[in-house]
Amino acid sequence: MSIALIRCALIGSLGLLLSCQSPPPVEVKPPQQAAPKPQQAQILPVQRWLRWQEAVATMTEVQLNTALEGSAEPLNANQSFYYGLLRQQTESYEDWVKARDIFRTLAENEQLSVGQRRLANLLERFVQSRINGYQSRAELLSDQESLESELTTTQDQNRLLELKIEAITELEATISTREEE
Repeated sequence: MSIALIRCALIGSLGLLLSCQSPPPVEVKPPQQAAPKPQQAQILPVQRWLRWQEAVATMTEVQLNTALEGSAEPLNANQSFYYGLLRQQTESYEDWVKARDIFRTLAENEQLSVGQRRLANLLERFVQSRINGYQSRAELLSDQESLESELTTTQDQNRLLELKIEAITELEATISTREEE
């Protein structure tokens, strides 16, 4: 065989080998999952509750009383939360106690999102601080009344003592003038 023929056979074989080979492997990456949104299901209810809180905080006394009069007993967590917001906004000690109890119940409700339970817990602590402040003020007012009563009694006793001192002073003056005579 001639060298030319061997070259042709070799080139043909090489071409045939190259055409039979599969293309080089392409790196296939698994489809990337979208990055999970930061607990979107938990954020939305909390945002709704925060909007309600903001709306209730800006209510006038008339609006607040109207909302309270029109509200029925809460049937679910959202209604309870709103009812608690209305109660905490009043200037009534009894309403604050009701609001605190509502928020405490919500904070312990495992069916709510973590964010909702945290918000309820914060509001429970806030209302409890109002209750504590009210009780402290009531105790201070009671102490003040007691001290004012003691002061009045002491002042009355001082007046009596002053009258007695004047009477004794006059008596001594009378006695000393009689002794001189």
